[in-house]
Amino acid sequence: MGQAGRYELKYVVDEERAVAVADYCRAFLRPSVHNKDTPTRGHPVMSIYMDSPDYFLFRQAYYGHLNRIKLRIRCYDDHWERPAFFEIKRRVMDVICKDRAMLSRDALEFFLNTSWPNPAGWPDPARMVHGKRRLDIAYKFWSLCNAIKAQPMIYVSYLREIYEGENDEELRVTFDRHVSATPAQGVGLPSFVNGMGYEGHGLGKFTAPERAIPPRPDRWPYYLPFDGVVLELKYEERAPRWMYDMVRYFNLQRRFMCKYAACIDSMELQWGKFPLGEEEQRLVMVGYD
Repeated sequence: MGQAGRYELKYVVDEERAVAVADYCRAFLRPSVHNKDTPTRGHPVMSIYMDSPDYFLFRQAYYGHLNRIKLRIRCYDDHWERPAFFEIKRRVMDVICKDRAMLSRDALEFFLNTSWPNPAGWPDPARMVHGKRRLDIAYKFWSLCNAIKAQPMIYVSYLREIYEGENDEELRVTFDRHVSATPAQGVGLPSFVNGMGYEGHGLGKFTAPERAIPPRPDRWPYYLPFDGVVLELKYEERAPRWMYDMVRYFNLQRRFMCKYAACIDSMELQWGKFPLGEEEQRLVMVGYD
């Protein structure tokens, strides 16, 4: 799957307002088939974020670079027979572009447990999911990781509730709850257990670990309350009129929120590991939108 680009506007709201916004969206969008009719109001999203040893991609996000990328490996459920995805997410000014390649969990395990990325982990067509191999994206993902010597840095998980357009797959409103993370412990799939997990295949489980923690609520520039919901409005060219009305009616205040950077920052994994450059020091002092 690839896309030319879309806009993603982010807000952080409390649970009561999130429920009200979701009810409003039902008049214009349909609930995703992935939504669960449970008190959690969403389905699990689990990601391994790749980064360089000096957190180059984290710094791009934290200091507000308008042209940046994220590299992640994502799953949406805990079934070993279902696929995983390589994802390259790029921001070019205000436009978000995302490319993804589907692969099997066996392939994911193979890549992560051969000190990937390296020549031994070069994407093998036989291990890609038939029909949606997108080897061009898999090669690009591998090349980008190899260029910065990326390795698994952190597991980020949350529950996502989705509302989407009837005839426009890029028109979506999402609600992310219970954002939490844990540092990656070496190379390979995580071996932790919790209620969202499944019994082991290979080296372990690809799921949110038991000891995952939420981002700290007092860290600049995120200020994500423990009970906060990350609301995202997504559209391709122009937001529909009802979306503008919704922002005004619910007094939504747009803000910067990168879940990967928020989790790295809250655990202070990066501090003391690299000096701040002059431009980065200036951005920290003045802040950014």
